[in-house]
Amino acid sequence: MKAVFEPEILFISESDWQDSEKRDTFLKHLLDNLENINNYQITRVYWTDDLEGLLWDHPQLPPWRQDRDWKLQIVPIIYKAFNTARQFIQSQENLSSCLMQPVLKCSCFEGLALCAFLELMHIVIEREENVYLCLGVNRIREEFTFLCDCHSFQVNPVVIAKPIEWLDQIDLTESYWPSNIDEEGKFNTALEIAFKKLDKQPIYEYEFSKSFLKDIIKVQNHRTSIIERTAKRLTLTKQEAAKDSNLQDEWLTNKKESRFRITQRPSSTRIHYKYVNKKMKFLRYYDEGEHDDGL
Repeated sequence: MKAVFEPEILFISESDWQDSEKRDTFLKHLLDNLENINNYQITRVYWTDDLEGLLWDHPQLPPWRQDRDWKLQIVPIIYKAFNTARQFIQSQENLSSCLMQPVLKCSCFEGLALCAFLELMHIVIEREENVYLCLGVNRIREEFTFLCDCHSFQVNPVVIAKPIEWLDQIDLTESYWPSNIDEEGKFNTALEIAFKKLDKQPIYEYEFSKSFLKDIIKVQNHRTSIIERTAKRLTLTKQEAAKDSNLQDEWLTNKKESRFRITQRPSSTRIHYKYVNKKMKFLRYYDEGEHDDGL
């Protein structure tokens, strides 16, 4: 499914640009959206020649293109990131603006940006597609509908209000589950995304044994829990993990290694690990029915 950017993602008023806090928030929101879309190849952003002209060629350029102190450092970054994400779309007909419920207000270029955006959405209606609708930083999350008198199809987009919400659109078990031990990098990417969703960073360096990778390659159930619980464990101290009712991290004296829980009873799946050269090394994953095998 493709995406669309409502105008305030890329267009900001001169008055807001002069407010350093609003400017920084606008830039972070824009670049974080583009980073998540591009880094994880989640989607492409539909764009038109009219919107492109407003962004780069209109006499009244967006402030981030006019500000001499900013354009040399920020324009190349935005151009590269957006050029990677965008996909031009056009209609075979001369379509005017469509209707939008509820209505967005946007004063950029005296409403020209909003008009061009609604013309883009009319093309999406014509194609009978649904899309992600990425909102500007100051927008309130709402359910939107795009419609017109000339087509029966209506667009009810999946709303993305914050950049982090793009990560919820990724099926980690479909895109980043390793199918052989040489695809360890896929599992690392899945954990990286899980850390972002937790808004935390791992407090340990970590590595996986070949036995652990061989174990999870065979897994069919609980894949999401494996990713989420492993990421969570890496962000907690030993004491915090032991107190966590879901992880129930514990030391196995006879094995001289630790384990934490992935799923609760009756499946009781677990991961075993130990510390090697100050790294957390994941040793084995014990699936359903293998509870006692690791003892």
